[in-house]
Amino acid sequence: MARSGKVRARKISVRSHPMQIDNLGGSGSDEIPADVPKVESKYSSLYVRTLSGAAFVVGFIIIIRLGHLYCLGLLLSLQALITRELFDLSRRKGNVHPSDETRELPGFRIQQWYIFAVACFYMYGRLLHDIILVEASNPHIETKLGKVAMSVLWVVLKRHTLITYCLYVLGFVMSVLSLKKGKYMYQFGQYSGTITIILFVLVQTSFFVSNIFDGLIWFVLPCALVIINDIMAYFAGKVFGRTPLIKLSPKKTLEGYVGGGTLTVLLSIPLSDAFSQYEWMTCSRTSFAKENLECLNTLAFEPAVYHLSDFIPSILRQCVVSFVDLSFFAFTDYSFVAKPIVVHGIFLALFASSIAPFGGFFASGVKRALKIKDFGDSIPGHGGLTDRMDCQCVMGVFAYVYVNNFVKNPVASMSYILDKVSRLLFLLLQVLYSYALEGKGTDFETPSSPCSAHRFSC
Repeated sequence: MARSGKVRARKISVRSHPMQIDNLGGSGSDEIPADVPKVESKYSSLYVRTLSGAAFVVGFIIIIRLGHLYCLGLLLSLQALITRELFDLSRRKGNVHPSDETRELPGFRIQQWYIFAVACFYMYGRLLHDIILVEASNPHIETKLGKVAMSVLWVVLKRHTLITYCLYVLGFVMSVLSLKKGKYMYQFGQYSGTITIILFVLVQTSFFVSNIFDGLIWFVLPCALVIINDIMAYFAGKVFGRTPLIKLSPKKTLEGYVGGGTLTVLLSIPLSDAFSQYEWMTCSRTSFAKENLECLNTLAFEPAVYHLSDFIPSILRQCVVSFVDLSFFAFTDYSFVAKPIVVHGIFLALFASSIAPFGGFFASGVKRALKIKDFGDSIPGHGGLTDRMDCQCVMGVFAYVYVNNFVKNPVASMSYILDKVSRLLFLLLQVLYSYALEGKGTDFETPSSPCSAHRFSC
């Protein structure tokens, strides 16, 4: 009787933790064979980790050299691979075998990927609106099929939000109709996991799309700083680490966190300056054509004079002046010459070393909750892609916000001009048509201002 109780407990344990099934021997014993080493060599693990990491970085450099569209393809591929990795993990932790799910819930995974596709359509459509508008205005398209495609593209651009909403409603209705009795808890658990994955992975990393076309430097530099901080924090923690930093990640130390951040900020200075030497990195792209580079934000890469007072918010100065004598601010008159990109790089490095690591801490909390070591095994020595990209998700949003608030100049882009010209032409045609009707004797009140008679703003 005791024997059967142990067997039953063992089965329950396996069912509760399906990730442990592969560790069980065919005879039902979980003992480790004598000829298998219990502890992997530290140096062997470091060698594999270094080699796979170097291969990953080399591949990243090659894709950057190939250009903006290849970087866009890389980003979309990483988003899809990370999402698949997390979808598979969610299914494994749900204690449902893939074949059983396919038989009992046909098309369930298709619904998840449908939600992913709709989210991609919305995010990429919003962030690439200006680029697609230039392509849709291409006057050199002469084939009938090309003109039809451009007409469809115009409609998609004009009604992008409406189309996205219709696709969302369709997916929502499909999800509700697919609910099956006895599987409610599993399905709603998967749906909530899908929404979380889309928000944390797809939505945040999609902001890199805008950075890529604003200039590759705004995509490469933030990513490189996160990688550098990860490496520097690892070595600083190995050498000086004594004080635990956070319980979610016991191996992280305060010394590694501070030391890695300091080294990252220092390395951001030569790295930013080196990237700014190449127009291929600094110039933005106004269309998908390879030769269409437009250097809009050139002031960010030319030397400028800075004063320390430039880095003190005016509202803070006003508050302090009420209590402190003005002579206190004499030191802020100190000036120095530097490229703005170097200053931007320092601020990006500060975020990459202080806030971005919390994306990794969040991922560590998820792994502890799921009782797993890694999200996957796609990168030898590193785990899954999610384990390497968790901090990049947080960094992508900040880089986008920072560039749009502190780097971009308020200039009219080609897509902005085309959009305004098309609206003006349409408005002009409506006004001419109204006057033509009036000339034929039609009772039509001539508007005092075209703007008041139409819903288009002047």
